[in-house]
Amino acid sequence: MLYKYFSSEVLELVFQRDGFCGVKCSYPQDYNDPYELFLGVDLSVPPHHLATYRDVVQDLPQYPTTCFSKSPIVTPMWAHYANDHSGFVLEFDAKAMGEHFEKIAIHDVSYRNDPDPSIVPLLERAVEIAKARYVYMLRNAVLLHAYFSKHTSWTYEQECRLVDQNNFSEDVAGNRILFIPIESVTSIVVGHKTPVPVVEASRQIAEDNNLDWYHAVIGKSHGSPFLRDASGQSFVFDTESIKIAENTCDNCSEPVAEGRELCPWCSITEEDDINAASRNPYRLLDRLGLLEDYVNDADKMGGGV
Repeated sequence: MLYKYFSSEVLELVFQRDGFCGVKCSYPQDYNDPYELFLGVDLSVPPHHLATYRDVVQDLPQYPTTCFSKSPIVTPMWAHYANDHSGFVLEFDAKAMGEHFEKIAIHDVSYRNDPDPSIVPLLERAVEIAKARYVYMLRNAVLLHAYFSKHTSWTYEQECRLVDQNNFSEDVAGNRILFIPIESVTSIVVGHKTPVPVVEASRQIAEDNNLDWYHAVIGKSHGSPFLRDASGQSFVFDTESIKIAENTCDNCSEPVAEGRELCPWCSITEEDDINAASRNPYRLLDRLGLLEDYVNDADKMGGGV
């Protein structure tokens, strides 16, 4: 399964064509990473090799490309691409997409700190032997590397890319839109801050198109969201797909470890709260009217943040 993050403003645009889901494609020259194509070749090769590389590769062909993630619960993705958790995520069946779009390239992104070492021997053969087949092999290797590799600083995206080399995408008001059959879409996940009208519209779209529907929830005990469906059932993402949470807190329904009945915060009893308050020296200082002076003095001694 693959996941694509959207802002809430485009929900109706994405589903404007009956029976399809429209996703925007971009060209490599417009990517948000200015170093996107910098990992092509090891720059320590001799200058005459670099000259051949530049002459052979020149400007890489610009194919419409759309990007997915392999997870629907990547917090930075929700922040960057779904308007700070106010948008939505669509789940796609990659196999179904591949079967519909003949010869379309769908591959995981490889995260690297350095260029692919396999390109150097291809370049050497292109330079020394100077036969057309080696130039062809070099261009194909560089093209694959350019479209499906990024610097390791982007690893958190868990990215997978679809490259449209056969013009399946269409020009719609100046944008390249790939219309994916609704049968390849399996679920909608709305963010925990998604506006109510968008939440309601997404539920109607899910119902009309027989899609699963989830609401992302920011729990009290986890660093990433869990999901709830319309009935309140809790779900988790298990690195491959969305599944029912086997163990949940009896009080707040947040997923918990096996054998636990309550999450850590719901496990706190009234007695625990009373004991904590009675042992908190700040409370005593506050009752005596000394808390503000204490904090100010401690800050002057270098104890502040």
